[in-house]
Amino acid sequence: MSDKDVKYNGESARKLQMTMTSGKTADALYQIRDTITSYNSLDGNGLFYCKVTNENNRHDRETAHFSYEKGDYKVELVARSNDGSLLDRNTVKGRERIYDMLNMLQFTRALDSRKLKKGDSVTLQMVNGTLVVKQYIVYEGDKTIKADDGKIYDCHILSIRDRKYGEERETLKAFVTKNQDHLPVQLNIKLSFGYIKALLK
Repeated sequence: MSDKDVKYNGESARKLQMTMTSGKTADALYQIRDTITSYNSLDGNGLFYCKVTNENNRHDRETAHFSYEKGDYKVELVARSNDGSLLDRNTVKGRERIYDMLNMLQFTRALDSRKLKKGDSVTLQMVNGTLVVKQYIVYEGDKTIKADDGKIYDCHILSIRDRKYGEERETLKAFVTKNQDHLPVQLNIKLSFGYIKALLK
């Protein structure tokens, strides 16, 4: 995962990018080569989001173009297969800010942890394919985590959840440092059959 200051359409912006690659052992069961990219304005509004999925037999590209019109947040969502053919398209408008997976992670890093109590939650509107769904960020307490750099970190546990078919499900669990940097030390990303675990390197 990287976080850089860039120019987007001539304006100062932030580029967040995450690549997810399964190792040799996992490849035998389920191969993953995903890239997620998010461009955001300096005040946190989404500009552009792209998820390129290469998982076993699934190969597609989801994009989201964000804008703000007359008091409404707007996002144009498109999904295409790897050959460019259109799979789905949708436009969503609303009064609440709309997030993608990566700037939602940035939002969790900005939470004032000194005011959090176990069980506290925040609700956000988030892009999911060609839909916008409600995501619930739930504070689950604290835990010490050993990262790939060999260091042990005191972390907050943040569970990211949504509702599908009427049931609440966890889509991601983030362990972020308790200091003011709120570095993501570990991410558990939910798949249909298990988790991807990403550790700070």
